[in-house]
Amino acid sequence: MNRVFVMAAGAAFLAAAACGERTDAPSAVEEVAAPEPVGVIASDALAGLSAPPTGVDFWTHPNVSFNSLIIVASADGLASYNMEDGNEVSRVPGVSLNGVAVSYIGFGPLAAGVAAAFDETQGAFQFYGVDNVSRLFLPLAGGPSIRGAVRGFCTGRAATSPDPTLFVVQRGELKIFNLTPVMNGETAGVSINGEAGTPIPETATACAVDMAGVVYLLGNGGEIYRVDSDSAFDAPFAVAFADDPDGIAFLGSSQADGASSVNGQIAVLDGDTGIIELFDARDGHALGAARIDAADEIDAVTEATVMGASAANLGGLYRDGAIALGVDGEAPAVRMIPANGVANALGVPASPPANPRGQAPARGEDNNLIINPIAPINE
Repeated sequence: MNRVFVMAAGAAFLAAAACGERTDAPSAVEEVAAPEPVGVIASDALAGLSAPPTGVDFWTHPNVSFNSLIIVASADGLASYNMEDGNEVSRVPGVSLNGVAVSYIGFGPLAAGVAAAFDETQGAFQFYGVDNVSRLFLPLAGGPSIRGAVRGFCTGRAATSPDPTLFVVQRGELKIFNLTPVMNGETAGVSINGEAGTPIPETATACAVDMAGVVYLLGNGGEIYRVDSDSAFDAPFAVAFADDPDGIAFLGSSQADGASSVNGQIAVLDGDTGIIELFDARDGHALGAARIDAADEIDAVTEATVMGASAANLGGLYRDGAIALGVDGEAPAVRMIPANGVANALGVPASPPANPRGQAPARGEDNNLIINPIAPINE
């Protein structure tokens, strides 16, 4: 790749919030000094964007890792770029979007990628599939309308669940929409196959989902809460030092026993400084902090609008995943670093790449969970 492009839960959560084995968080968070961030050299940049990114996420190619995509939402619509060289692949213009989150329906190479983005003008979510062959966006019907302000949202599923869940953070409540594919004549879509809500701390502004389907919430004071079936939120799971906690993401994968055991880290972005703090997803202890330093043709990140992260094999430098930060200002951009670069800098043990598509079903098992692509968008 040219070094300058110049360019997460399942149905089980709906039954009784997310479940899965866990190590109990401490009853109180110990007071410690803020970590000194370690610099990681910027590896790539999407430069010269038409509008500041409001959301960043990744789509994993079914069999060619370096043809995976970085997907960027903004007030100018939705756009995707090839991981290998940064070339634009697909675009949805003419819609103002705030945030994007990617998950999958079905398992294995035939799993259908679905990007959820929030259209503030319409007060509704828009769903777009990503065709596994052309990689073009596919318009999907079925995005839910939302009453009240949306503070943040995320998608994800447990490793054994065929369908993802959309989680929407509103004041004091987490809205939960279980998604499933639907075909209505020649129109592909996503239907809401169950809707619920659960009380959460009023400080919560963002969320992330791990590979076991467990949801983590980020509070406006840096508090991190883990949402379980028995969550009381008496004390946070961990606390970040961020003055402007502006994003949360999960980096990790399921262990050998599947959805019930997860190995990974929780990343929290401080928007004011661009510093990324990492916490162990098992017990919440702090692992350190990192920042994106300048490369020869890429500026350092000193403040950021959004964070996107993936632990999937995205090819090349990003074989263990990537962290991307959106940058505002005169030249809106996305700047990236490899996930293993952060892990190495902080001395965090490496974990195997995540497989967000899951394992393909054995021969003879039901395999009709795939959205049939209709009318790709490439404008």
